[in-house]
Amino acid sequence: MTRFITCCFCLLTVMASWAQNTTHIGAEVAYSNDFFKISDPAGRLTQPDINSALWGVNIRRTFNKKVFLETGIYARAYKVGLAFDHEFGSSGTDRTGYLVPLRAGIRLPILKGAVTLCPVAGVTFGVTDEGYGGKVEGTRQWDGVETIRYSYTVQYPSQVFALFQAGAGIDIRLWPKTLLCLSTNFYGGISKIMMQRIEYVAGAGMPNKATQHTNGGFYTVGVGFKYEVNWF
Repeated sequence: MTRFITCCFCLLTVMASWAQNTTHIGAEVAYSNDFFKISDPAGRLTQPDINSALWGVNIRRTFNKKVFLETGIYARAYKVGLAFDHEFGSSGTDRTGYLVPLRAGIRLPILKGAVTLCPVAGVTFGVTDEGYGGKVEGTRQWDGVETIRYSYTVQYPSQVFALFQAGAGIDIRLWPKTLLCLSTNFYGGISKIMMQRIEYVAGAGMPNKATQHTNGGFYTVGVGFKYEVNWF
């Protein structure tokens, strides 16, 4: 009898837990800005302001109203460019990256559940289409005082890469099954996916050599919507 009661209790617990699980499908668009690492002995190169839109769809499974797992598919442009003394130099769409995140998070209700804070962490797998490479040449002038002549070549060590993600979001319940989602995330890479070998001359000075590369990392500020479905 005791075993029967215990089994019934366990079954009821599992059923109650399952009843508290929910599934949401969603869409998101975000502003994203790339991270570059620079090696320049002359010190004139600075982080270029190269940004692009990230967009995609996702699916989230929440367990016991607290913990959730999320995946999806996203796309964004990976660009090349450079900047001197914090001034914009050049950029252009180089390759399109396709990203599949696998992340976990927790829900921390605020304002009686109408607003929820959602810190997340995970890993993202990415692949880019084939880049064109080649050589780029140009000039940059400041108020007619100094002209920098530059050129660079682009190499692509890898088209497949992994990123680590950390971030946080705020879910705002608009209707019983609809969420407005605001988020910001940091993505960090571990292997090079693009390398620029740069040569430049400032004014009448000596030629300088430098390198700039990216591991695929970037940060985002985004907005999206999620809708609860009864698929599971």
